[in-house]
Amino acid sequence: MASLSGVKGWVRPAALLVVSGIAASVALTHMDNIPAYLIIAPGYLVQAWLFERHQALGGFGYQATMVGVSALVWTVILLGLTALLTRVFTRKP
Repeated sequence: MASLSGVKGWVRPAALLVVSGIAASVALTHMDNIPAYLIIAPGYLVQAWLFERHQALGGFGYQATMVGVSALVWTVILLGLTALLTRVFTRKP
């Protein structure tokens, strides 16, 4: 039987990506307030860049791009902050 030790390291980042994706999808439907716009802003910037290059997606692709990019960016930001805080507040004997 294969060992699952390699899988354990991906559980927290994957869970964080799912939570970020849920937050981004909720924010996409509530674009009438500032916190929702801040959550979805990375996806909005990528979609604007794609629009300028005449490669923007429409319909479901638009929503998938906005939610996917925002979830990925916020996951990387939160993982980076977690690693930084862990390094700063971990004492070495």
